[in-house]
Amino acid sequence: MDNSQLKARDFARPFTHVSKDEMLPQAFWTLESTDDTHLVVTQDDKPIGIISYKDFLRILTERARRKKLTRLYVSSIMTTSLITVDADTSITNTVKTMYDKGISSILVREDDSIVGIITKRDILRKISNFDFASDPVERYMVRDPITVPLGLSITGAESLLRNKRISTLPIVEEGELVGYLDIHILARFMINMFLNPEHRHPEKVIQQTTIGEIMKGRFYVFPSTVIQDFCSEIVKRKFKGAPVVFSDANRRVVGIITETDIIRILSTK
Repeated sequence: MDNSQLKARDFARPFTHVSKDEMLPQAFWTLESTDDTHLVVTQDDKPIGIISYKDFLRILTERARRKKLTRLYVSSIMTTSLITVDADTSITNTVKTMYDKGISSILVREDDSIVGIITKRDILRKISNFDFASDPVERYMVRDPITVPLGLSITGAESLLRNKRISTLPIVEEGELVGYLDIHILARFMINMFLNPEHRHPEKVIQQTTIGEIMKGRFYVFPSTVIQDFCSEIVKRKFKGAPVVFSDANRRVVGIITETDIIRILSTK
């Protein structure tokens, strides 16, 4: 298909919404119960903000140690600068706006009303519409990515993700991939810590826990894996990306590719 014919309306879908007065734990479980990555925050049925897994992780690390999580409301963490595009905007320009502004979702408007949302995951779901979907991962992967050992602390991992502005960490021991971690997995772990009544001092548990205790098992793609297969796999697993290794027999990490890389590629087409 000619990419120039694709519009924002072709990728937009209805959004999941929560009230600005919803408590944070309930909002998180709403997000977890859907196949979504973002929640649109509403007041009087009008969108006024948006929250993502990254926002949950940020608030957990910045404020949850000083304030009971159950007393935090959606309005305290939402992003209020809503970026929108017209439904007739080309998907190329839509994706370029997302990439240039460093956002992972964009709202779609029609006749002065917000009619839908487009997230990075929505783009990945329809990646077959683009010519480069059959290209190999090695053409676009980031080479020599940041990797971390099993013994890294949870707080150390969060700090690294935040400071380096990355979303995915391959976990390596003795030169080979042994596990996978991303901001979604971290957010789920931390909010469970603060909601579980068994943990009287969740901040201490977090400080003492290593990423080896919460990581997902080995997950990877190969340099020869085509973009469409990569996209299908991380959408299915709800992961942010995938380490790239030589082969099943040689799991040395040679690169990484993420959903943000797909947006970057599309923004230059």
